[in-house]
Amino acid sequence: MPGGIDYSKWDKIDYGSDDESSNDEDDTPTVTRLDEPSAVTFSSKGVDVKPSQHLSTQNSGVKPVSKDVPTSEPVTQLERKKTVLTKNGSAYIDPETKNEIYWCQDRNETILSIRYDHESIQSKDIRVDVTGALKYEDRHAAVGVDSDIGAVKGSKGKIVVSAVENSKSRIILQGYLGYPIHLSENESEVDWEIDVTDPDMKMIRVSFQKAVPMQGLTVWWSRPLLHFPEIDVVSDIDGRNLPSNDGSGEKNKHDEWKQSWDDAHKMFREKIKNREKEVIDIHGD
Repeated sequence: MPGGIDYSKWDKIDYGSDDESSNDEDDTPTVTRLDEPSAVTFSSKGVDVKPSQHLSTQNSGVKPVSKDVPTSEPVTQLERKKTVLTKNGSAYIDPETKNEIYWCQDRNETILSIRYDHESIQSKDIRVDVTGALKYEDRHAAVGVDSDIGAVKGSKGKIVVSAVENSKSRIILQGYLGYPIHLSENESEVDWEIDVTDPDMKMIRVSFQKAVPMQGLTVWWSRPLLHFPEIDVVSDIDGRNLPSNDGSGEKNKHDEWKQSWDDAHKMFREKIKNREKEVIDIHGD
């Protein structure tokens, strides 16, 4: 058996330059980040990256978003909220207090939403005082109920919204009611609350329950307070400006409402007259 294996022939084997080049900075892979549409060219000299002159955010369908430009969503939410707050009503800036006021209505209720300076006025200091409201049982007998509060002709009552701090009163809104209202059942005051759903737009919400001359009659308000501008109770109310078959829908609806109101007044006057006659006859006997 021949002697042992001669391993010396492997002592001069060249394992190549991989180990030597592994620490060579020139061979370290380079990563290039493309922040915009670019053109990449491969050649024997390497890879060339240049901004593309043909590709743009417009052509690619990608719209850049700037952090400095506010989105339109907050504006959209605000406009949507104002639409709800002014349904069948309007917005108004009170000339005395400069506060923004929104009012809306449906067949039975009118709501005043008063935006106030919540940074200088605390919620606990707010007071709402409404006078002239009818009792709940008189809600369908609101005829000839002009209020004797103040010297304003045609007033149906008065509202004063104020902030009272250290015995000092600060007016937020005051005015005379243009239409009769009634209290809720078993209540002695008009309902109101402070809306804090939007911390940047806190509001005082006052609910007026509409009183009417007779049951089944709907009265659309042209304004909640006498110093507010009036709306058109036909064209500005949803569903009331629909044309009739003869093309005179708006006029007919207005005439119908006026006729109902006049009939209610007539019935009330006859009722009072009959009561007076009964009293005279009784005394006569």
